Amino acid sequence: MPNATEIVQFLMDFAPRSQPLGLRYFAELEIDARQVGELVKQGWLRQLSEDAYLLRGDQPGIDGTIAYLQAYTSNLHVGGRTALEWHRMMHHLRFRDRIDLWGRGYCSIPSWAVERLVCFYHSHPLFDTRMDESYGLKPLAWRHPQVLVSVPERAILEYVSVSLDLVLIEDVRDLIGSLRNIRLNILQELADCCLRRDVVWGLKFLAEDEGMSWAQQLRV
Repeated sequence: MPNATEIVQFLMDFAPRSQPLGLRYFAELEIDARQVGELVKQGWLRQLSEDAYLLRGDQPGIDGTIAYLQAYTSNLHVGGRTALEWHRMMHHLRFRDRIDLWGRGYCSIPSWAVERLVCFYHSHPLFDTRMDESYGLKPLAWRHPQVLVSVPERAILEYVSVSLDLVLIEDVRDLIGSLRNIRLNILQELADCCLRRDVVWGLKFLAEDEGMSWAQQLRV
């Protein structure tokens, strides 16, 4: 069993920065809960919540927080408007980043994570079981390698699914007008498996209205 000095040295050298660590992470290193508690008492670790710890002097980052939450929620990923912003497809960015997270089932997001992310979690199913739930999800090369992000074709369907009302419809219209590099084969596969036909019809109608060439070829 490693002693406290060896544990601290290892964590300083190898533990991810700006990413909270859970007891599962420590268990994989053969560090038990009692030792973790001792590190907290000694000031080497700061406890954020029941199963979230940070190294002394560290702060949770946006990407690190999402990577931490992925271990507790099935299919958790960055989607919708946030994914489009991260793909640099949004011309009008929000004053403060709000992270749109998507996943399957209940997600208990700790208060410290809500404060850090200013996040909104969407759990309603958008695609049927014919489609692999990881289809259209990829990490971005310039961000955390564990954080999955919807590709633009999936992100626009997610965004439309929560924006089909009079308040947000003009935002959707403005965005669609900039989506000239949509990959129709990927969008079509997503559309074929989309449970919300109103979302597919809404996207097609708005895109045709904006003169998008891919819209006329999209089958609904």
